[in-house]
Amino acid sequence: MSRNSDIRGFFGKPTTHTTSQSKLAAPSQSQPVPDLPPSSSPLSSPKTPTKPTPIRRDRTDVIKGSDEDDIDSDDSLESISAFFKPKRGPAPYQRDPNLTSTPKAKRIASTSTSLLKSPLTIQPKHKFDLKFLVNQARQSDRADESARRADELINQSEDEDDDDGQILTEIQSDPALLQKTAEDLLGDDEKDAKGGKLMRAMNRTRVDGSRRQCYFFNLEQPLFKPIRSPFPEKKAKGCWRCLANSRTRDQAIIHGLPHTIVSKGRSLPDELFLWILDEICVERNAQLRIQYGNLVVLCPDSITRLVTDVRLYSMLEKLGGPKYSQVQDGIKLRTFPKLEDPYPQRDWTGLVTFLELLERIAPNLSPENVIGAIKLLLRIGLDASVSTIVRAEHAAAMDALVTALPKLGSRGWDQACETISSYLYESVDEPVHQVIPISHMPRSTAKLVDLSRRMSAVALFRDVKLAQRPVDETLTLHDIVNRLGSLDFHSGGVGTDLEALRALVALLDTAIGGAGFLMREHSGAKDADRKFDADIDDLAFRLKMVHDKIHDNNDSSRKETKSCIDLLAKRLTYVVRKRPPPKTGDFDTEPSGEDANVPKQRAFMKKWAQKKAERRDAALANGSRDIDGGIE
Repeated sequence: MSRNSDIRGFFGKPTTHTTSQSKLAAPSQSQPVPDLPPSSSPLSSPKTPTKPTPIRRDRTDVIKGSDEDDIDSDDSLESISAFFKPKRGPAPYQRDPNLTSTPKAKRIASTSTSLLKSPLTIQPKHKFDLKFLVNQARQSDRADESARRADELINQSEDEDDDDGQILTEIQSDPALLQKTAEDLLGDDEKDAKGGKLMRAMNRTRVDGSRRQCYFFNLEQPLFKPIRSPFPEKKAKGCWRCLANSRTRDQAIIHGLPHTIVSKGRSLPDELFLWILDEICVERNAQLRIQYGNLVVLCPDSITRLVTDVRLYSMLEKLGGPKYSQVQDGIKLRTFPKLEDPYPQRDWTGLVTFLELLERIAPNLSPENVIGAIKLLLRIGLDASVSTIVRAEHAAAMDALVTALPKLGSRGWDQACETISSYLYESVDEPVHQVIPISHMPRSTAKLVDLSRRMSAVALFRDVKLAQRPVDETLTLHDIVNRLGSLDFHSGGVGTDLEALRALVALLDTAIGGAGFLMREHSGAKDADRKFDADIDDLAFRLKMVHDKIHDNNDSSRKETKSCIDLLAKRLTYVVRKRPPPKTGDFDTEPSGEDANVPKQRAFMKKWAQKKAERRDAALANGSRDIDGGIE
């Protein structure tokens, strides 16, 4: 494109024809357009339009309408927007606004008086359904009315509680009235139908309020936050100054700073040691309890001097335990009516921590304090509710304490057994209570077995002197036979205390043990085993007589008692007896001796086995000879 050419040539060749047309449509004042001949003239003929030839211009020509000319460029040059106009096509269709159209949906709910203009109208939705809100309001009213009626019934029942409680007590205390009430409720006329079954089920699950039990802890609800001992800040000096600040004390103990100081050879002050003993059972932080126990174990000298039975009682006193009494021997423990749930929602973490700590410090306790700790565990064991919950920890602590006693068979061991056995016998009178801690004692070591047998013998024969020596040296078959012939073993009537009978059978089972006292009586005889077995059979026969005198009558307690006696008899027959019992027929009145054909059968089997062995040896010898011959 030349410099002095028309600026409209910048937009390309297609703009040439467009430019010529725009000149025809809107001619400028400076260049008039000549009149074209009319198309309706007869002289005119259709011709092919000729393509206009571009006019060559000189570079020196000045473009009119440019900035250099005095004439305004807006008069000679068409607007540049005309070059960018799109080609005009057919006009778009426009709908008549008068025609019916779908109205827009309203944002509010239409009233019942409003009419729809079109069936295509979209119905607006409510944000909340009115029917649902009405139902919710009605349900709320019904709930309030139900709560009001419940409050009225509760207030009415509190007024009638005394009368209803008295009637209920009378029904529960009278079995006949209880059975009649159950039959009336179920409406059964048949004998021993659902009413009787219901009564028996109630008797099995009902707690016997007439039975009394020893409780170790206070039956009242314990304090949520027990009383804490103040920290001895005056003793936190020198290397123990890290424990003086109450804000950083817990973190220092958790991170083991006091343990490091003790391991370096520094001794823990007694005041700090006693403060840890007071805090370990009431501390709620598990990490602190663990670190407290580890720190106590690192101080064996302090354990020997400061951990006494008085201190052990004071540790449990914060958990609701009893206070220590200076005179413990000969004092009867107080019993309470048996409760179904004596300790509702009680936290046993403190007691578990105490038993675990006692197990760890047992080797470092003095012999007197070990005996005092065993007495404390026996007193805890008298409470069946507690000893059952923490049975594993209780057994582990008892094992560690008994192991810490003097050597088995020594004079110190005999004195310790006598002291412990007399404490249990004098604390409670009834065998039902005495058998509970004995049954919870483990049987893992010889010391535990010997101690439990001595305690059982003292409780069964009511003689403290039996604990001075081993049971196998003091007990005889005559003593057991006389005890089995007493009245409390042979009363199987209606008024028999079956629970006490089960306790006596359990004590007898523990006292007999392996029946070493019977073998001791026949130690010098030639046929000691046969006489021993005869004595065992005599005991089993007497136990069977006690068993047969109890009529169960579909009573669960009687069945349980008979099962305990039968288990003891079978243990003596099949475990303690040296040889298996002889076979007896169904119609034999007495156990028959060995069959006469048995020796012949034994001799035949022995001879047959011997011949078979000889044939096998001969076959082996022939085979080896053949092999040797083949080699040669």
